[in-house]
Amino acid sequence: MSYEALVFDFFGVICTDVAPLWFAERFPESEREALKEQYVHPADIGVESQEELLTELAGLSGDTPAEIITNWQRRAKLDTELLAFIKELRKSRKIGLLSNAPSPFFRSLLERGGVADLFDAIVVSSEVGHAKPEPEIFHVILERLGVAPEKALMIDDNAANVDGAIAVGMGGYLFTSVQALKDKLA
Repeated sequence: MSYEALVFDFFGVICTDVAPLWFAERFPESEREALKEQYVHPADIGVESQEELLTELAGLSGDTPAEIITNWQRRAKLDTELLAFIKELRKSRKIGLLSNAPSPFFRSLLERGGVADLFDAIVVSSEVGHAKPEPEIFHVILERLGVAPEKALMIDDNAANVDGAIAVGMGGYLFTSVQALKDKLA
């Protein structure tokens, strides 16, 4: 199927994952999901600020808020091969960016990478009060792109988020590599 719009996840697709690796270095696996749900999710949906999140994580980890954000920024690497492919795709399709993240950190990475202009619409969970895989966030990106669900493909590295997109009528693709995505869209 040919899609009018492609919607990309940011962390784990366009950019390396950041917070999960930081959590993995500091907390036992048995605690990570509960900690992310308790601390990261409220920041992802804008109930707590990025500053509140960093202060809470500092209290848990012993790192300072400044050390945490510096660590996360250092880990964030953009996939230049995928970005070049997105530039090509943009010639024939609308391109959206949909991410669960605290806005200041996310926006700083877009600015630092100079990539915001690659996207026709950008939706950040903390700015709209909903996070993937909630249906509402998919409706926001579709509205901003001006496309019907069946005309858009969600590209994400998280199966639950792909399932969330499919549940609202979008196509869903579980991202594993740039080459696999190129093959899918060929």
